[in-house]
Amino acid sequence: MKSIKKIFPQDHDPGKKGPVIPGDPAGEKTVSLKTLREFEDTGKNRSAGSQLKSMESLAGAIIHEIRNPLTAISLANQSLFEEIQFGDLPASLNPLTAIISKNISRIECLLKDLLYINSGRDCDFKPLDICEVIEDSLGKADDRIYLKKIDITKSYNSGILISGNAEKLSMAFLNIIINSIEAVAKDEGKIWITVYRIKDEVRVVFKDNGVGMQPDVATHMFDKNFSGKSKGLGVGLTHVKEILEKHHASMSVTSEPEIGTLIVIGFKTI
Repeated sequence: MKSIKKIFPQDHDPGKKGPVIPGDPAGEKTVSLKTLREFEDTGKNRSAGSQLKSMESLAGAIIHEIRNPLTAISLANQSLFEEIQFGDLPASLNPLTAIISKNISRIECLLKDLLYINSGRDCDFKPLDICEVIEDSLGKADDRIYLKKIDITKSYNSGILISGNAEKLSMAFLNIIINSIEAVAKDEGKIWITVYRIKDEVRVVFKDNGVGMQPDVATHMFDKNFSGKSKGLGVGLTHVKEILEKHHASMSVTSEPEIGTLIVIGFKTI
């Protein structure tokens, strides 16, 4: 079946074609996408301030409501851990309680990020090692990798620098990695991650042998509130797109059903 490719060009010019990825099995046809959204009308533009305040208030209320059950989960997990140490439960449950604890902390960090995003503050950019950011993302996903027994192949070395925000890029890479984890089969899944320089660009490549995407899914994969998963919320890849736009990065996605997905992200070197 014909593969699907979508591009976010670095220059953000919707009239231009996206970059062609050397050796891309999908061929040379690319589709350019707009990378900046505009307000729908002047009226909405005028009310942006009040809308932002309402969003901040709503985000605060939601975060408060999430933290209540999260605290209960944390306490229950601590009780399970103590039962294991007392010998009332098998020691083999230790890795699972560790995974629960780690993800509780991860949710707490995400809630803090949500407050930060809704405060309207811009993220700080500085020189960073892109390979260290990828390692951070893999560390956050290691419990899923462990549970699904996925083989990760890494082809990169530290010292490749770009200008960016490490925390935001780590979040974007984590979303991409999690999508690959969910797409591959247990015990058979493979994910390849490669980083290399070409001229004045640093390219980060994510490839998996997962289920791939049907054309109707791939066409809308970056749309807000769209998800190809039955229980998906449709925010993961939209958030990835927003983060990469702020970094003026290009993104090429090639996917074929039952073959897998290839994602190539390009950053300007410093």
